[in-house]
Amino acid sequence: MRILAVLAVFLLLTGCGGGYFKVPKEEYQARVRTLGVLPVLLDEASIDHPQKEQILELLTSENSGKEPMLIKDLRDQKAYFDVRAISGFPQELYAQLVRGSSMGGKGESTYRRYAFYPEALGQLSEGYAVDGLLVVILNGLQRPETRWDRTHLRYLEANYNAIQVTAVVVTPAGEIVWEYPSPPGREFLTLQYPDFDEAYYNKTDSVVIHNITVAGLRRTLQERVGGLLGRGKESLVYQRVFSDIASELQAGTFKLPGTGTSAPAPQAQQPASVQP
Repeated sequence: MRILAVLAVFLLLTGCGGGYFKVPKEEYQARVRTLGVLPVLLDEASIDHPQKEQILELLTSENSGKEPMLIKDLRDQKAYFDVRAISGFPQELYAQLVRGSSMGGKGESTYRRYAFYPEALGQLSEGYAVDGLLVVILNGLQRPETRWDRTHLRYLEANYNAIQVTAVVVTPAGEIVWEYPSPPGREFLTLQYPDFDEAYYNKTDSVVIHNITVAGLRRTLQERVGGLLGRGKESLVYQRVFSDIASELQAGTFKLPGTGTSAPAPQAQQPASVQP
């Protein structure tokens, strides 16, 4: 019975995919009715790559203006009274809010977890009148993975460098109530690849791992829905991760307290001034 009880609690707190609630979903719904969404942040210090500066410039440029896609996905879920954009410069918000990071998980589930400054969170939440903040951080990470060749007949288990996503919903007091810890096999941006063709043509079992060029990374980030030359306006890479986050962050349809009916669409609200 004890094992079954522990399993039930685990299933309650865990989403079906990469994200999971750290409190029961009913409690989350009661506490986080209005959600603030920050611009996509970048943990620059975590990225280790021979062309680091070019990658930082690329990510900074491509991250800009992407949060409306995530806000739309969250609003479509109808899980909140309101979902509001938090404005600001990503580098300044990162320095203002993030206290530090540490490693969580192990093996292919290794990820970066983040701690935050409660005072800064409280001030930002109060200024925008939100109950929680959704913080999405791109970070560099090397962890063991299995990569297959294009024929799916050969594979190489090794440590690969990639850009991962860590996302959290954090309360004004600094409590993390939901977390998306870079699920295995769902890298935001792969930075390296095993060169199976080189090994094949050189008649060797030794497979070399190469860095993807910055130009190649740019083309990947700029690929639109429908293919590289597709007519879609949205970035395929960002759409995939935002859709995943919104799906995992679905605690249930929001209803007005004591009514059982869905809340009407809220009026747009101007945030109060927030000190840096």
